[in-house]
Amino acid sequence: MRIGIDIHTIGAHQTGNETYIKNIVSNMNDDHDLYLYYTKTNRENLPDWKANFKKISPHNSLLRIPVSFPLALKRDKIDVAHFQYVIPPVSPCPTVVMIHDISYEFFPEFFHPLSRKRMQLLIPYSARKSSHVLTVSEYSKQQIIKKYGIPEDKITVTYNGVSDNFRIINDQGYIDTILQRFSLTKPFILAVGNLQPRKNIERLVRVYANLKKLDKIEQDLVLVGKVDYKGHKIFDIIKDNNVEKFVKITGYVNDEELVALYNKADIFVYPSLYEGFGLPLIESMACGTPVITSNVSSLPEVAGEAALYIDPESDDDLEDQLLKLSANNDLKKLLVDKGIDQVKKFSWKKAAQDTTNIFEKIAI
Repeated sequence: MRIGIDIHTIGAHQTGNETYIKNIVSNMNDDHDLYLYYTKTNRENLPDWKANFKKISPHNSLLRIPVSFPLALKRDKIDVAHFQYVIPPVSPCPTVVMIHDISYEFFPEFFHPLSRKRMQLLIPYSARKSSHVLTVSEYSKQQIIKKYGIPEDKITVTYNGVSDNFRIINDQGYIDTILQRFSLTKPFILAVGNLQPRKNIERLVRVYANLKKLDKIEQDLVLVGKVDYKGHKIFDIIKDNNVEKFVKITGYVNDEELVALYNKADIFVYPSLYEGFGLPLIESMACGTPVITSNVSSLPEVAGEAALYIDPESDDDLEDQLLKLSANNDLKKLLVDKGIDQVKKFSWKKAAQDTTNIFEKIAI
């Protein structure tokens, strides 16, 4: 069977979308022929997979999806094709679409109007038009069913996994060497995610600044992620609260750097308002970091009993849990131990096999 996979997110710093497709392809077996279609990424920067790499042009998605892909899939005699979020309107073969979440439906104000309109038009269409829909949690599955009227048997949950790169590292010298790139020399609390309102980092900064003013917290705060739509407001909050010297913003980091940050962090905080999965939760747990996260959307499904939970719209909740965890080493150890066990439930190998099973089921 010839499987076509759109991998244009690799190398594009698209965080979860990039992590997903890279690990799905990496963990697929050799039973089928893979045709991997890329765009802006240079061929030299792509992983050394045993696959047929095919460059799709033009880069503009307005032409790439409706024009370039149908032609390429027909040329390469693809039996089934995999896309994230949006499929071609016409395809010579069955298509499988991965829809990680539909947050734009519930928090439209957090998205650029043009981007939001595009998603609200094309993603429901793709869900209905595709041969099968994949998503990353039971929560997302139910949201897609209710919002778009997709039959339950047309949607399969394939949980994300954790790369072996995310692990506990005992070589503190190695970790400190990497963190010197960011001039991090003090203990810190860590948050990971693009700087945008949905991630709720503004609230975290406000709560942190208040605790710092009251001298209730010693750690610095490290924010990892690139600035996204409406994300610049975070810089104003940091400045207005006079915590510039305590809050460090790294921008996008590579996996090696992220692993070191997770390992060194005293606490990992993920106060998001909505997630389809929440990869940083299990990545941080795999690195032995105690977690505080929100009690909404998919997050309890993913974190299980291995996290402290907050109402993401409550400053008091976040403040209480930060203070509680900062002061209790026994609780930290308990969460770390539970996190190591929780991570075992998620496997990229299983996700890749489950995805392949769907391909085999619907292929021509």
